[in-house]
Amino acid sequence: MSIPVLQVNKNIRQTFVSSSKGDQLKWKIDDKWAKANKFGYEGLAEWVAFELIHRSNIPTQLKVPYKQCVLIEDNIKYEGCYSEDFLHPGESIITLHRILESYGVKFDDLQQGQSTRDLVLSVVEFLKDVLKLDTLEYFSLMLPLDAILLNEDRHLNNIAFIHGSNGYRLCPLFDHGLSLLSDTTDYPMSMPTSVALRKIKAKPFSSDFSKQARALETNLQFNRSSVTQFIKEHDHELGRVSQILRFQIRKYEHLFV
Repeated sequence: MSIPVLQVNKNIRQTFVSSSKGDQLKWKIDDKWAKANKFGYEGLAEWVAFELIHRSNIPTQLKVPYKQCVLIEDNIKYEGCYSEDFLHPGESIITLHRILESYGVKFDDLQQGQSTRDLVLSVVEFLKDVLKLDTLEYFSLMLPLDAILLNEDRHLNNIAFIHGSNGYRLCPLFDHGLSLLSDTTDYPMSMPTSVALRKIKAKPFSSDFSKQARALETNLQFNRSSVTQFIKEHDHELGRVSQILRFQIRKYEHLFV
C-alpha cells in the first residue's frame, strides 16, 4: 500500500488538546487535517477504524475517511494520518464538555447513582432539550463501535456536535487514534495482547467497554466477510491489530453478519 507524503510547516500547525493523554501535532492543509503519531500507531488505528466503519451500516454522513501518511516539517518526518475537513462554511464544532459547562451541568454529578444506561439516556435527554437534537441512535452506534475498536479516548471533548446557521447537526464519528491498543507506551508491543485487553478502560459513561456497548439497543452491523477480507489482505502491515480485530469480532460476533 502506497502511503502519501505531505509537506507541512509550522505556520499551519494547530495547537489544542486533542486527547485525554495530551495534545499532538496537527496541521490544517487546505481542506485537510493532518496529525502526527505521538503515542504509537495512531495513524494506523485511524485508518483501520475508518475501514471498519466503511464496512458497516453507519450512515454515510457520519463517516470520515482517514488515510495514513508521512508528514515532513523542516526535514523531520512524522508518521500519521489525514482526513477531510467535514465542516461547512460558517460551522463550528461544539464539544459535549463545553455544552454541559455552558449550562452549569457537571458530568460527575450526573454519574452519581446512575446505571450506565440511565447515564447515557440522561445525556440524550439533556441534548434533546438544549440542542433540539435527537442523539439516541447516534450514541447507540458510537458506544458499540468504541467497544469493538477499544477506543479509550472518548472523553467529553471527543463527543461533539456541529453548530451552524440552522442549529445543530450530528458530528461524524471521528478521532479514533487512541484505539486498538495504539498507545505503545501504555501497551508495549512486548505486552501480551490478552494482558493489554484486561488493562484498557473505556470512557465516558463506564470504564467497561462491554457495559457501554450494551447500554442502548443498537442496529449497528458490520459486513463480516468484508471485514475479514480486509484483515487478511493487510495482515502484515496491521501487525498485532490483526489479532486484536479477530478477538473483537469473536467477542461481538452478533454485530458481524
